[in-house]
Amino acid sequence: MKTYFSIDNQQEFYSEFQQQVGSLQYFDGFERRIEILPRIGQGKVCSFSFDSGLELHIQEYLTQEPVILEVDIQYSSLGIGWVVCGQSNFALNDRELYLQPHRSVITYSNQVRGSFELMAEKKVVMVELSIEPYLRKPIFAKHKQQLPDRIKSLIDRSSTGFFAESYKTTPAIAVALHQILNCPYQGLTKQLYLESKAIELLALNLAIISSDRTTPFQTYQPKPEEIERLHYAKEILIAKIDDPPTLNALARQVGLNEYKLKQGFHYLFDTTVFGYLHSYRMERSHLLLKSGTMKVTDVAQAVGYSNLSHFAAAFRKKFGVNPSVLKNRS
Repeated sequence: MKTYFSIDNQQEFYSEFQQQVGSLQYFDGFERRIEILPRIGQGKVCSFSFDSGLELHIQEYLTQEPVILEVDIQYSSLGIGWVVCGQSNFALNDRELYLQPHRSVITYSNQVRGSFELMAEKKVVMVELSIEPYLRKPIFAKHKQQLPDRIKSLIDRSSTGFFAESYKTTPAIAVALHQILNCPYQGLTKQLYLESKAIELLALNLAIISSDRTTPFQTYQPKPEEIERLHYAKEILIAKIDDPPTLNALARQVGLNEYKLKQGFHYLFDTTVFGYLHSYRMERSHLLLKSGTMKVTDVAQAVGYSNLSHFAAAFRKKFGVNPSVLKNRS
């Protein structure tokens, strides 16, 4: 299952997720919860907004089939995330990230494009803490110089792009995450409890960042026989541009694991698997429209877009004009 999201804020993501993936949405004061439909699998997204400015997001998934979320994120976000169970793979602006338990990641993004993949029949539990609004509160203005340099630079950033650093969690962080996921309270008590735990998580992670214990994400250099398989994977994507396989299926088909497939694409083609596919789709659609022999709708379908508005938005972002304009010039 593949869906496309073009979003201007966090709440818009939840709304589009509900419409495109199929889910039930509930809202109760400070908590918003989305539950996916049984026909897709089991899972929920819980979002908590606190008066302090912190936002806590808990995601749990166990899907019956792979789900690929292609996203075009138009807003800035600074946060810290953890995978408590399973594995989370995603790519943003040609950066591949592989998050596993016992690791934390601090991320900054602003106007980025990429993809997330939910693996079939593999439970994933993730916790994310959005901290930008909290750190921009007036109360922090006089204490800003005490923040880690890395955090200060991210708060002050107004440029577009994506930044990420990873570091090991500590036993104290693991305990806080466990307590959040097993909160025994309801109502106001739940709100106060989760907010206190969110602040605790932030403090524990700021201490790690201040000690400069962050580490770069692992890199990979393919062997000669793996390079041949990566080129084969590229050919498969081109041949099946209108209905590409999932990352898991593509990796199996060429005899690589997902990590080597993703890192290998970045090594050989200086982009992600999703980035390569997207770029090829746009270039192919440009050629088809310039030929003047196909309608815009037919071109969109030929390169794998079932939604015309999503195709037009991607094309416009890539070339600066609507596809219909280019078609009329032909």
